[in-house]
Amino acid sequence: MKQSLRTFALVAIVVFILLMMHQLPTLKVGGTELRHVNILSQILPPLEERQVDVVPVTVAPEPMTPLASRGGKVNFKEKWRKGVEPIVDFSGGKAGRMDHFYAMLDSVGRLGRPVRIAYFGDSYIEGDIMTADLREMLQERFGGNGVGWLDAGSSVNVRSRRSITQKISGFTEHVVVKKPFDEAKEGIAEKYYEVGEGAYLSLSGSRFYRHTSQWTSAKLFLRTASSVTVEAMASDGRRQTHVFPSSPSVQMWNLTGSMSGVDYRFSQVGDGTLLYGVALESDRGVVLDNFSMRGSSGITLAKLPARMLEDFRRHRPYDLIILQFGLNDAVTGNTLPILQLYMGKLRKAVSHLRECFPEASILIASVPDRDQRTSDGIQTLPEVKNLVRLQEQLAADCHVAYLNFWRAMGGQNSVKALVDRDMATKDYTHLSFGGGAVVARRVYPSFIGGLDNYLRRREAERRTAE
Repeated sequence: MKQSLRTFALVAIVVFILLMMHQLPTLKVGGTELRHVNILSQILPPLEERQVDVVPVTVAPEPMTPLASRGGKVNFKEKWRKGVEPIVDFSGGKAGRMDHFYAMLDSVGRLGRPVRIAYFGDSYIEGDIMTADLREMLQERFGGNGVGWLDAGSSVNVRSRRSITQKISGFTEHVVVKKPFDEAKEGIAEKYYEVGEGAYLSLSGSRFYRHTSQWTSAKLFLRTASSVTVEAMASDGRRQTHVFPSSPSVQMWNLTGSMSGVDYRFSQVGDGTLLYGVALESDRGVVLDNFSMRGSSGITLAKLPARMLEDFRRHRPYDLIILQFGLNDAVTGNTLPILQLYMGKLRKAVSHLRECFPEASILIASVPDRDQRTSDGIQTLPEVKNLVRLQEQLAADCHVAYLNFWRAMGGQNSVKALVDRDMATKDYTHLSFGGGAVVARRVYPSFIGGLDNYLRRREAERRTAE
């Protein structure tokens, strides 16, 4: 074969192989997505267009129109400081609107109880990261002490949590994301703890946060089919004993007094004794409960037993419920139809909590930033941006409030910026405690801005009524 023919044949074989490589799926090496092979990309349109899903644009909510006492409208427009992400209220005046929470903050000194926030989330807030700093800022502004809710046996939270020191022995933990798990037994944190004879729980205040170093109320929550004796010893040496009788309902024991620590010991434990947790708080100010669940998408909240939630609402009413999920679904390859299906399931959870806590304000906080290595460097996952917009639509559909948490924390590649400052882990998803403090400082002004707008609107209504 002549040299020219051999060269032509070799080139033809190479071109054929490259054309065939275009049919291969996109490859990844070490988490980096390689460019799709297309040797004709410079002279022809792509041989195979990928289907692009278009996320619908959320319709803007109807503004909260202030009304005078005699029925006339009040001229009012919300104002937000530059750089503060607005909390958008899609309620249209229905139950679940932010007005309830703002009204409670405005009357915090006259309630006779603390203003309570339930913050449900996934591993992003595990160990009280970010929520500890948000709680501290709220308590600094509105008063209050104590870390709020504490689980009784999560090894991850016990090891990593800075806002409290815990020592635990004698409990068997059951969580909703692991089998075996009996949904009929679960508590508000989607966990329950079987209590063994001599079980021990010791809690002491943290030196990292001024407002969680002490508290004036320690509330223990359990349910028992027989009876159980609990002895408590406060940091000032006081000892008290309480016998819980058999009851199908959640029972609470409130130990009061100024404390920086409290120990509980369980004895004469009968069958079917389940501990849910302890709440350390003050009788005034603000309390923020961290309900984190690693691996959760939030959809299991729809199965929380209504009777159990009614018990907690009676013992521990909430004024604001925050739902922040999505990290476990904002992953490469989750198409728009998959994410929309997820939104449908999460909607059931929102509706269930709204029914069980009819007076509480409900806020959907969007998925935070999550980045990955690509051929163009470290970038925010496109699935994150799709989910942010879908969660806004979810809030609009459910007539609750919405906070674009992703944009509030910095938006595009914001986790990468924190990793570069050693304030987030190199999975480009989770925060360190330092990063949690930074993000909390960016989110906190949204709540204060919402309160300021509420007070301005109320004042406009008052002036019009005069």
